[in-house]
Amino acid sequence: MSNANTSWARLPPELRDEVLSIVSGLHGTKYSQLATISWEWHSFFETLIFAEISLTPSRLFDTNSTAILFRKRSLIRYIWFRVELESYHCYKCPLEVDENGNDEDVDVFGEDPADDNLIVYAFQSLAAALSTWEPRSHLVLDTSVSSPSDALHCFKYLSFCPDTHLGECSSLLQRSGDDQQGITTIHDPPHGWIAGRQTAAPHERSIYNSFDEIMSQASFLDEEQEIRWWRSMPLMPAVTAVLLRQQTRRQWWPATLANMLTRFPNMTKLCYEPWREWSQSQQLNDQLTRQFIDSLHKTKLSKLTIFENFNEAYTVSFPSCPAIRVPSPVVSHKLASASVQLTELSASFKVNASCFFWASKRYSLEWRNLTRLALTARALTGDEDFEDISSMLRNAAGAALKMPKLETMELWNGRQGVAMLFRYQKARDGQSAVITVRGTLELALGSAVTEAWEAVALRHRHGRVVVQSSLIKPNVIRSHGDAIRQLGLSVEVIRPVSLRQIIEEHQIREGLTTI
Repeated sequence: MSNANTSWARLPPELRDEVLSIVSGLHGTKYSQLATISWEWHSFFETLIFAEISLTPSRLFDTNSTAILFRKRSLIRYIWFRVELESYHCYKCPLEVDENGNDEDVDVFGEDPADDNLIVYAFQSLAAALSTWEPRSHLVLDTSVSSPSDALHCFKYLSFCPDTHLGECSSLLQRSGDDQQGITTIHDPPHGWIAGRQTAAPHERSIYNSFDEIMSQASFLDEEQEIRWWRSMPLMPAVTAVLLRQQTRRQWWPATLANMLTRFPNMTKLCYEPWREWSQSQQLNDQLTRQFIDSLHKTKLSKLTIFENFNEAYTVSFPSCPAIRVPSPVVSHKLASASVQLTELSASFKVNASCFFWASKRYSLEWRNLTRLALTARALTGDEDFEDISSMLRNAAGAALKMPKLETMELWNGRQGVAMLFRYQKARDGQSAVITVRGTLELALGSAVTEAWEAVALRHRHGRVVVQSSLIKPNVIRSHGDAIRQLGLSVEVIRPVSLRQIIEEHQIREGLTTI
């Protein structure tokens, strides 16, 4: 070791840095082993080891672990907070029996008071630990809530992974290999799997198991008690970004979410990827979402991403549930008003661009700092007539006139067989401003729309406007995930890991039939 250290020390510093960078990038590298080679290597790899950590409630309950986290807090930039709930029973599976031959006392619907208690204690412990960390420029808190049972029965394609390493997310496709031979060995007819494909939509009871509410009111006597509980929790000033990704299928009730976010006084970025409701509670959820959006003006938020995920096949199990979600106009109006402080905004499927721009005109809103905007537009699905599309695009131009720093606006939509995009990009390097129209349908803008956007370019000194058009084959769009990828959106409407999970879920479920 001494000879090795001597030889290493003789290398020029820039060469040593290059070697360390190359070694750290090798696939399968174990930083903990490399950190033992020398003090220099220890210093280098310790930074990488603690930059991104996975944190569970059990570690938070351990005083030794929290002490280590506190000592290494200056190195930590990303925390994946993983809350693993109790296993639950699938109604398709036979009940387990105890030693006396009696059925175990299990909850078929996955609702367990112990889960709510675990979440309560987990967040209390998290706040206690992070409240002692001083503010810094960058700390991401990524929270996931799931049960081991989620991926064992109907939803075998589910994957759970951190946000930072796309290649390390172990999905069913990856575990089976590129040749797909492994995946075809999965044969589980009771759960709808035939020869590696899910050929029947999951039953509503199976869906409810994994889409249960997080911290239901059973955790507290009433909403007021929950509010008092959140307010009693210490602040976590070190957190600057919060991720709530779609791999958590369980629903954060909007009121709970609003209370949670008050504990992050220095949060500037929020990525919220909820799933749509599958029942009549969608109307109540929308009503509470307005309150959640209203609460955002109390934060330091500058970048907001909202992506309401869905799977069109799941609606087969809910006859009263519309296959295509109709966003609440009031939610769109509220978001328009609440977003005037932002520099970046993306809102998908939970809002409708037409309603957003209506609010802009109705309330004379101005976005003085907004640089990037992406919204889903119901008009861009082929179901609306030309005048509705033209009106929406003209209103969008009117709103853009009140966005002096606007660089990119993307209006889009996507579902199975449909993908449409209207993009405006400011002029760069002396070039013209560009309007891109791309999708599965031909869309002629018309002179009124073109003139409206030429006025935007003139107001912002972006020069003249050039229109570029291209088509996408509908048969390559199996889902909204495929639509996002094929459209080539420049604004991040969803986290890259989440996008890949959506695409793979639909790849595995190809050939779905109704039962």
